Amino acid sequence: MQEGQANIRVAMVGCGAVARWHASTLYRIPGVEIVALVDPSQENLNAMVKWIPQLSNVPTFSGPEEMFKAIGPDAVEICTPHTLHHEHVVMALEHGAHVLCEKPLACSVEHAQDIKQRAQDTGKVVMVSYQRRLDPGYNYIKNAITSGEIGDIQTISVICCQAWKKGTTGTWRQNPELSGGGMLMDSGSHLADVLLWLTSQPVESVYATVDNCDTPVDINSTSTIKFTNGTQAQFTVNGNLPITWIEEVLIIGTEGILKYESDPQHPWRTGRITHSKDGNLIQPLRLQMYSSPDEAWIAAIRGEGENPSPPDAGVRVAELTTAIYESARTGQAIKISDISPVGR
Repeated sequence: MQEGQANIRVAMVGCGAVARWHASTLYRIPGVEIVALVDPSQENLNAMVKWIPQLSNVPTFSGPEEMFKAIGPDAVEICTPHTLHHEHVVMALEHGAHVLCEKPLACSVEHAQDIKQRAQDTGKVVMVSYQRRLDPGYNYIKNAITSGEIGDIQTISVICCQAWKKGTTGTWRQNPELSGGGMLMDSGSHLADVLLWLTSQPVESVYATVDNCDTPVDINSTSTIKFTNGTQAQFTVNGNLPITWIEEVLIIGTEGILKYESDPQHPWRTGRITHSKDGNLIQPLRLQMYSSPDEAWIAAIRGEGENPSPPDAGVRVAELTTAIYESARTGQAIKISDISPVGR
């Protein structure tokens, strides 16, 4: 924080488990003040204060409308069920606030594009909480691709697996009216973004299959994706994993290979990187550390850094997710130009 710079007053809209993770980082950032906690569940509000006792005197509200009438926050973190994201992001922008929104930005392409346009019109910082864009391992891979170290990407395989079905049974995440989808819309959204961010190419078409595993939402999905430059991708999402987490990315270029592997015993640490370079296999160990989504968002608001995951990231993920669901429903390959109101 620069000397003389005003505090940024942040409201937390949604106070569930992921919001507590965000707030734990946010309240430690110099010059940031959490000024409101919003959640219809008193249990969640109590859990937030128990997790961070320093927030015990912060005003609480059952809904964002009530909060905005009483508090004029500079910025809002949105950690509500997925289908409420569009409504809550729009409300925050209409009240002149910057926004950090948990993934996905929106559950439909139209809603994601609407948020993108509103962010442009208002000039406010709207960021999607795709933390892998700030992960040391993934940034090593991104930089290696951008610098041309592996040549042109020929194929990319992305695998995202989690004990999601078991962990979300009985929660809003398996209620389509609130979740907008299953494992793909939830944890899979992060890896969909990784796929699109690393390739930096528009998707041309998608063919996918989905298995709900006797639940109301998708649990497993496999997608074959073609990019407009000819790059081919395989995107596998498994939400019925017998262990906690598996995350793997394999990128084969014309001049080298990059691989990311998570540690199943410590899935939330940065993964192991393998880099085929000059005929040798390298595993870099001392990777550059990056900030958290909350720190990056605050820096972008202050003009001290770029927005690492702007609304366009949410639009592209919404396009891909919609195409996967539509392909599975129809049994046909889906062109992105056919499902996007704007097209690419």
